[in-house]
Amino acid sequence: MYQIISLFDEYIMKAITTTETMIASDLTNNEQLTQFTDNRERLLSIIDQISKQIDWNSVSEEQKNDLNRKIEYIKNLDVKLLTKLQEYQEEVRREIEQTFKQKENIKGYNLSDVK
Repeated sequence: MYQIISLFDEYIMKAITTTETMIASDLTNNEQLTQFTDNRERLLSIIDQISKQIDWNSVSEEQKNDLNRKIEYIKNLDVKLLTKLQEYQEEVRREIEQTFKQKENIKGYNLSDVK
């Protein structure tokens, strides 16, 4: 049982470090963002599968509390990451809107009058 809990803890720590790395990174790299989401999805799936194999009644309260703190920390990181992604989304939306307006302004010029 100790090995399964240790494995569970290891994958939780991987999820934490992966999320912290993504929060600190530049979101403009779409390939990195895609890779992060794919890897994180796999990590969370593995964590879920491992947690189903653990007999939580035989786990000490201290270990449960430690694991719960780490899970709560991941939730807090998720909120930070979501906020950062929403800010990036808004920035991209503004850039697209600005580019569209510039394109429309250029359409209004009559270049045939220029000598």
